[in-house]
Amino acid sequence: MKHRFPIIDGDGHIFENNDSMIGFYEGPRANKKTKSAPIFPSIDGWPRRANNQFNDDNPNRPDHTDAAVWGAALDKFGFTASVLFPSAGLGIGLMRDRDFCTATAIAYNNWMEATYSSRDPRLFCAGLVPLMDPAAAVAEVKRCATQRKGFACMLLPTVTSSTLAYGEEFYWPIFEEAERQNMPIALHGGSSAGFGLDHFTAFYMVHALSQPVPIFKQLTSILLSGVFDAFPRLRVVFLEAGCSWVPFMMDRLDGEYGKIYSKALRSKVKRHPSEYIRDTGNFWVSLELEEQERSLKYTLDAIGPDRIIYASDYPHETPDNSIAGSIPEFIDNPAYSDEVKAKILGQNAMKLYNITDHGIDRSAASA
Repeated sequence: MKHRFPIIDGDGHIFENNDSMIGFYEGPRANKKTKSAPIFPSIDGWPRRANNQFNDDNPNRPDHTDAAVWGAALDKFGFTASVLFPSAGLGIGLMRDRDFCTATAIAYNNWMEATYSSRDPRLFCAGLVPLMDPAAAVAEVKRCATQRKGFACMLLPTVTSSTLAYGEEFYWPIFEEAERQNMPIALHGGSSAGFGLDHFTAFYMVHALSQPVPIFKQLTSILLSGVFDAFPRLRVVFLEAGCSWVPFMMDRLDGEYGKIYSKALRSKVKRHPSEYIRDTGNFWVSLELEEQERSLKYTLDAIGPDRIIYASDYPHETPDNSIAGSIPEFIDNPAYSDEVKAKILGQNAMKLYNITDHGIDRSAASA
């Protein structure tokens, strides 16, 4: 499949291979044998992959991924490149053993480089961050930015076992290093545990809310805690909740900013929340075309076309024919200009993730 615009998939996924990944641990855990033992915790008890395989009516959907599988997907869908996020690894925020969390984040990043970005220059990686140890996280951000091949961003899962949301100063060293290295931070949904959805008995109900609700929480914490004031060049992208929620949150947070009890907030956060979302380079958001095109116009009216990126979510829940069909439908849609289409489908992701025709461009990174 060919398109008249370059297509950069800003949020694809891999399926982890525990038996392969175990060989990439460093330090005391190197060369240990835990064949077939799971590395990441269950993200919330829902058997996502098993359900997909039992219910999927697409016989060609892969039950594993590697560089060859993803390379074939790029050709099939007409993607120029894809940034690859974990599946089971979205549960890293639920790990409770600090040292094992750090060792696993490093091993995962080693494995991703060896398995994907080193094998196909069109494949880029989202690196895991050892959230429980900010000093180790800072070291891993720097390593992914300066030593590893093809790392486009660092991932923060939107649900963690910590009581601290990401606006807390405990996490600020991560943001400081990411800004220094010109490395974007990606907040990605995954787990549905612990924020009010546990009583649902149908996965489709859980999935409908488990992506946007924790994103609302983390955006509120980051923005109203002054992270964007402290790190004005930090880029944060909010993934897998679509983009139609953006105008709502702009109004909601602006409303709080003006309340009589928000004097302390106004002394710390110098601009209306909507201004950080609309007018700065801090805030980015993804769009899955088959879900969001109807409401895209409202988000464009709210923030413009420069920080919305296309995401496929392949090979997760979206059917292949929806991915393959939604792009040409969007390209042919007369409601949007070619300039807007080109930005959303590829140009914005290239800017966000520092992707050039030759890979990742780190020339803009600070010393």
